[in-house]
Amino acid sequence: MNVQTSPSFKKEAKKTVFSILVFAFTYLLLFILSIGLTAACVYAGIALIAFTPSIPTLGLGLALIASAFTILIYLIKFIFASSKTDLSHLTEISASDEPRLFTLITEIVQEVDTKFPKKVYLSHDVNASVFYDSNFWSMFLPIQKNLQIGMGLVNSVTQQELKAILAHEFGHFSQKSMKLGSYVYNVNQIIYNMLYKNESLNKMNEKWASINGYAVIFIGASAFVIKGIQKILQQLYAYININYMALSREMEFHADEIAANVAGSKALSESLLRLSFSNFALENVLSFYDERVKLNVKSQNLYTEQQFVMQFLATKNKYPFRGAFPVIELEQIKKYNKSKLNIENQWASHPSDEDRINALNRLNIIKTNTDDSPAITLFENNGAIAKQISNALFAHIQYAETPNELNPEKFTEEFIADFEKNAFDELYNGFYDNNNPVIEGLPMIDKSIFEIEVQELFNDEKVEAIYELVALKNDKEILLAIQKDEIKIKTFDYNGIKHRKDEAYLVLQKVEEEIAEKETEIRNNNIAVFRFFYTLARLQNREGELYTLYSEFVKIDKQYDEKINFYNSLIETTNFIFQTTPFDEITAHLEDLKKLEPKLKNELTALLKAPLIAEKLDESAKISLQTYTQNTLHYFNVDAYHDDNLAHLFSAINYYHQLMARQYFLKKQTILRFQKELLSSGGLT
Repeated sequence: MNVQTSPSFKKEAKKTVFSILVFAFTYLLLFILSIGLTAACVYAGIALIAFTPSIPTLGLGLALIASAFTILIYLIKFIFASSKTDLSHLTEISASDEPRLFTLITEIVQEVDTKFPKKVYLSHDVNASVFYDSNFWSMFLPIQKNLQIGMGLVNSVTQQELKAILAHEFGHFSQKSMKLGSYVYNVNQIIYNMLYKNESLNKMNEKWASINGYAVIFIGASAFVIKGIQKILQQLYAYININYMALSREMEFHADEIAANVAGSKALSESLLRLSFSNFALENVLSFYDERVKLNVKSQNLYTEQQFVMQFLATKNKYPFRGAFPVIELEQIKKYNKSKLNIENQWASHPSDEDRINALNRLNIIKTNTDDSPAITLFENNGAIAKQISNALFAHIQYAETPNELNPEKFTEEFIADFEKNAFDELYNGFYDNNNPVIEGLPMIDKSIFEIEVQELFNDEKVEAIYELVALKNDKEILLAIQKDEIKIKTFDYNGIKHRKDEAYLVLQKVEEEIAEKETEIRNNNIAVFRFFYTLARLQNREGELYTLYSEFVKIDKQYDEKINFYNSLIETTNFIFQTTPFDEITAHLEDLKKLEPKLKNELTALLKAPLIAEKLDESAKISLQTYTQNTLHYFNVDAYHDDNLAHLFSAINYYHQLMARQYFLKKQTILRFQKELLSSGGLT
């Protein structure tokens, strides 16, 4: 195979090499200056002691010498640090364990013309990656790379798609630019350690200061020099990594092209579009069991359940199927992102899925005789190892007693029940997912509403308007950040037109106008919905019930905004706990917090009295909330926090947010279920 690197790939590789050389030159210069400073300080210290031999001059001389060595130690301490990958969550497999998988890997290795991985590991997630242990010497010596394959990924793709994904990873194996990744990784480790891992150096300075009182003066001077070095390193970190991220994106395109040559453009593009959906399905299963840890329940096989959830959610989203897997089109994903603003993310390590799909479509490499059977069938005993990976994941969870396995039928029943309890009826077509039935000043009823079909109120065009509004509001926030110089860019694209940064305010004005127009359009449809169902309710003598539900929701909506503001003030008031704060300031901050606590306790007490709102709380959460609401807790005493009491406080704040969101959802769901009930009872259709 002969896949050539693109001109942009070569350009970014050169920029990355240059940035690494800049770092090496700067570091070497700092090191030489440090040696010079150390030599000068040693000379001055010895001269001081020799010129006037005495206990004070001995102390001063030694302190001067030690402070200079502190800077030198700071510069060389982290050079030879190594990093080992945590393998505790991985399961190593061999050719004797999974011969058919290793046969596939061998075929890909030969076709890509690269080296076989040192080891192959399985993980529980929806991912595949290349990794290796990195240290100083890995920048100069050949590195054997390992391959990690997620069982959640294998469970989500066909054999042809798995071939494409693994070919992409082996494409990275074959890239000489991966050596640059090793350089950048080690440079990052050095800079990170020098900026943030100085505990041992600080302790050494403190110890030296306690032995020699004169050291305080010179330690302060060395700390000043080290801070200057850190500022230089911060600038270098940004410079190196922006260049490397640009190269990393080019490496992804190159690996995609290799994968397309091995398995075809379609196999890679379809798997790319499905994997985030598959990951969402797996996360749903994991969340399901998170809520059942206190019930001592675990999965019988996580991956059987992942497949069910993926198929269940795909059916709900009306995705077509090819064999066992949903086919997700790029347009279906773009449906949820209507942004017109395009800013290159300089810190992204991967191109967007849309850019990758478009690049694969341009390649349009077609393969025949593809194997579209599930990739899980590559594994022995019909994927028996999946259950082993599932069990290993749950083995890390601490249960009160030996957990019971939930059988697949029971999982299906409970998952669907949970889903329906937390979803709006399909009648609404997602219209209320990002839209609330809030109508200020309920309107007069217009009998012409009889002419409207209920489907027209919630059709795709009406739902699209809501996603457009969400996108416009997000664009507005980003434009405000550009205007305030919080986002460092020179140009941006809006609706296909390039703008300079100083034109952000002009685009912002246009966006605000579009927001106002879109809000009016959605408000009018909300009114049309109310008129339709009010007319229907009147035919059934239930208009009073509907009117009351809408009126109460308007009040709940206003209260929710107030509660969110109160929650934000709680977060802001407690931020000091996560920072190094002088004792007198801690006391002052806690006095501010004390003023907010009565309201928090009253709000929580009211929420806990509503069974439907508090039903998802486990026993430990209820006990913690009762402890908080029924007692006066002290969080600080002289020089130390009371950690147990702080745990109750933060539990209360977090559950307050969850419970008020649950209350809002249930009120909204009550209206929508009542409307569906009106429709089911007869009348308008």
